Amino acid sequence: MTKHKLGVCIPYRDREIHMHEFIPRTGKYLKSKGIDFQMYFIHQVDDKLFNRGATKNIGAKIALEDGCDYVCFHDIDMIPEADGGADYSYPGKYPRHIATNISQMDYGLKYHEYFGGAVLFTKKHLENTNGYSNDYWDWGMEDDDLFWRCHLEGLTNVTYLKAENSKDQKFARFNGDTSKIKIPFHTKLRGLTSGDHSISVLVRNQHQNHKTGIFLIGDADIKYIEHPIFRIPGYDYGLSFNNSRAISMTYWNNFNKHHYMWIKRYADQWSWVTATFDKYSKLSHLYLNGNEINSKAGYGSPSPLKWESNLKSYGLQDIYLGHTPSFPDKLHGYFKGDIAKVYAWNRCLTPGEVLSLNRVVPEGSKVLDLDFNNPKVKYEATDVEMLKEDVVIPNSIIPHRISGRFRCLPHKDEGLVDGKWAKGETTARNEKRYVTQMQQGKINYKEDGIKQLKYEVVDEEIFTPWAKMINIKL
Repeated sequence: MTKHKLGVCIPYRDREIHMHEFIPRTGKYLKSKGIDFQMYFIHQVDDKLFNRGATKNIGAKIALEDGCDYVCFHDIDMIPEADGGADYSYPGKYPRHIATNISQMDYGLKYHEYFGGAVLFTKKHLENTNGYSNDYWDWGMEDDDLFWRCHLEGLTNVTYLKAENSKDQKFARFNGDTSKIKIPFHTKLRGLTSGDHSISVLVRNQHQNHKTGIFLIGDADIKYIEHPIFRIPGYDYGLSFNNSRAISMTYWNNFNKHHYMWIKRYADQWSWVTATFDKYSKLSHLYLNGNEINSKAGYGSPSPLKWESNLKSYGLQDIYLGHTPSFPDKLHGYFKGDIAKVYAWNRCLTPGEVLSLNRVVPEGSKVLDLDFNNPKVKYEATDVEMLKEDVVIPNSIIPHRISGRFRCLPHKDEGLVDGKWAKGETTARNEKRYVTQMQQGKINYKEDGIKQLKYEVVDEEIFTPWAKMINIKL
């Protein structure tokens, strides 16, 4: 079997205490697993803002020049636990994320797409992605940028809703300005929202950048806006897509107390969204593609969510798709995107039924059946374009992962603190670059990465035969 050598690349500045723990503990772990390795601490000694992406690139470049076959980009405050199963072996076809269960997050992920802590890349992966961007200064987003490069190169774990994706599916296209569909009230809908019930929508959302822009944590100039997908007006009940890239569910109790659930979702992806309500347990559940959202994984709010008292009744109200009369203005009142199927039941679907909705739609207790291939309810459409295509429903985009437990050494939080970026303007700039430029295809990552590095090696310090520090200037 081919023996591969690992280069462990650690960006470094002002973390001496962490370094003295990282070297012996991580070294002992790697040796216990039979990994041939060399550690490279890349110390940025100039007076510029710290650049983690560039220092990681420098570490990888030096490691490959030293004869390493693959690298691990490693945070200095992440220590693999002795019995935690972190696998540092050669990753093969895909980059591999191994810092998946970290003590800082109660041994969960920081967020669903988290791609930091410890990730493994081969020389070929670095060639394809061009490594990290060299243009994220101070704290934040360089790991997310690398994740997106992997996605663009087909190196992420993209799966699709199995079984029967909809073939030749008709759908309604909403323009975001004037399009709407009204489903007039009928007797089967009486009391729907006040008792056990479920709603489910097959939808594809689009951003409305010309109206609001994408909502960013670090941008105080952009307002948070919800665009209606499925609404019962008044104290509006239903589903929305908002400009923070999430699908949300809003409902109220009979004392007009607001309840809100959400799940992160990119635009331009077909999504099967289901909400269920059990009036006896007073619990609501929110599902994406049959799977309940998981706040511990960092991609949604807690589900189930408990409410008090009784749910609000809406009397004889009509149902609206793509619009709400509660907000007649174009900024708040109209949805842009596509809707293919809308269902409602006057009972709480079981998790098994929700998981199978793409194959079997339960008939019992169904009170709303609007599949545009075969609509079984009357509706009134305004400025809606009817189209047809083979609908493919992707699950969430995540890295290729193998579970590994890591102890996170204590340090000052440089990320999101009390709803704001701890580093302020520098992280806000990084966030804007990643979300509005990198993810929107406005950056050529082939021209910003490991192949474009510019740096100066000042000197080198040897700590052990298998750990050294390279002092550099950018």
